[in-house]
Amino acid sequence: MGSLNEKEKRDFVSQTITLVEQEASTLQAAGFDPLNRLEKLKTERATASEAEIAQQKAQAASLDATIVANSTLKVAYDDASSIIDLIEGLLGKDNSLVHKLRQLRG
Repeated sequence: MGSLNEKEKRDFVSQTITLVEQEASTLQAAGFDPLNRLEKLKTERATASEAEIAQQKAQAASLDATIVANSTLKVAYDDASSIIDLIEGLLGKDNSLVHKLRQLRG
């Protein structure tokens, strides 16, 4: 089972539940009552599905946050550059402060 992907594992669990439910009377006649195990398995499947949904929402939120972070950083970088341009306009491009500020950009 180690080589199955998540969808295949989910399908495996669901198919197991379905088949065991269908054959519950046969299993009970053989001395095994699967009802408690089935309920546990259904709960585990539901918990895994809920966690999958939460994971997808977290990934979407992460992507949204990355977009906001990148666009905000670009605005901040552009603003910092414009401040340097403003200072250069005020003090002249040969001023030592302007040289220091220009070196910050690399």
